[in-house]
Amino acid sequence: MALLCAGFAAGQEQEPQTGFTADVNLVLLHVAVIDPRGSDVPPLSVEDFTVFDDGVKQTVELFVAPADAPLDVALVLDSSASMKPVEMLARRAALSFLGRLAPDDCAFVLPFSDTAGPGRWGRSADPDLRMYIGGIRSQGGTALHDALLEGLAQLERASANDLVAVASEAEEGLTSEEREESGIGLDSGPPVQTSGPDKVVASGDNPVITLPPRRTSLLNEVGDAVRYLDLSAPPPITGCGEPLPPGTLTTAANARRKALVLLSDGADMDSKAGFYDALGAARAASVPVFPVALGYANDDPSLKDHLEEIARATGGRMVQNGKPGELGESYDQVVSLLRSYYLIGYSPDRLGSPEQTPSGGRPRWHDVTVALRRPNFEPLVRPGYYR
Repeated sequence: MALLCAGFAAGQEQEPQTGFTADVNLVLLHVAVIDPRGSDVPPLSVEDFTVFDDGVKQTVELFVAPADAPLDVALVLDSSASMKPVEMLARRAALSFLGRLAPDDCAFVLPFSDTAGPGRWGRSADPDLRMYIGGIRSQGGTALHDALLEGLAQLERASANDLVAVASEAEEGLTSEEREESGIGLDSGPPVQTSGPDKVVASGDNPVITLPPRRTSLLNEVGDAVRYLDLSAPPPITGCGEPLPPGTLTTAANARRKALVLLSDGADMDSKAGFYDALGAARAASVPVFPVALGYANDDPSLKDHLEEIARATGGRMVQNGKPGELGESYDQVVSLLRSYYLIGYSPDRLGSPEQTPSGGRPRWHDVTVALRRPNFEPLVRPGYYR
C-alpha cells in the first residue's frame, strides 16, 4: 500500500535546513512538543527525538523544525442552522485564526452544513479568502463526517475514495488482535437508538447518535457514498493547494506541515459517510486533526468521544470551547500547538520484503512511539499507522 504522503507543495525556494533527504516511502510524523507546565519549549534538534516503530528504534531520514516548513491547514467550519446565533463570532474567530498564520502558510477554508463545501484555498492575507469567510451563512443540517473527509482529501492532494480505500485495505489486513489494538471497526460507548445506518434521530430535545455496525470493509460499505463529495474547489491563484508534479520528493527543501481544524457545535445528521469512514480516513492520512467543540458538542458524551477519538488517532488534540465568546482563545490554543510541530520521516526497518512481513505483504498496524531526550517535555504524535 502506497503511503499517502503527498501533502507537500512544490516550488519552495528555501534551502534545506539539514542534510536529510528522503523518498516517497517514508512514514511521516507530525510531532508536537509541549511543556505540561505551560512554559515555552525551546527549539529542539534531531538528537532530541528517538522514534520507535513496533518497539524497534528507527533511523530518522527527514527532520524539519517548525520554523523551517510552512503549514497547509484545512479550516473546516460548521455553518449549519444551529450556528446562526454565533455566526458573526465564528466568522470573526476564523478571520483571526487566518491572521495568526505565517505569510507562507496556506489555508483551505471549508464550510459545511447538510453538504460539504465548496471550499477555497488561499493565504492568510488573501482578500478573496477573507471575503469568502465573511460570506459564510448558517443554514441547513450537519454533514460533519463528509466535511472531514473532504478536508483530509484536499490536504493529501488525494480523493476521498483514495483515503477510504487505504483504510479499507489496511483493515482487511489486520488480525483480530491488531484490529482490537488499533480500534478500527469497533463500536464504542453504550448501545444507542438507531433509525438507519449512520443517522441521527430525535429523542425529545436530545438527538441520539447512532453508530454503524461492526465493519469488515470500509470500502464495500461507503465506496459509493463518498463519490458524491465535491472536491472541485476554486482553482488556486496563490500557489496553495496545487497538485504535486510526479516524482516530487519529500525533502527538507519542499516539506510542508499539515493540520486540520474542525469547528462544530452538534452531531452529524446528514453525511453520506459514517463515523468509522471518517476515522479510517483520518488514520490513513498523515494529518493531525484538532476538533474545536462548541456548545452541544461539549455536552453529548457520544459526540465528544468521537471527536476525541479522531484527535487521538491523528496526533491532534480536542479543544473544548466553553462559551462562543471564547472561540478566539480556542483557536489560539490550536495555533500554539501548530507552531510546535516538527516533521519527522523514517523508513521502517522492519518492513523487509512482502514475503518477510508477518501479514504476508498486506497492510498491518504499526505502533509508533516518540521519546524525547528532555524529560520535562511531552510529544504529541499519532499512535500508529497502517503499512
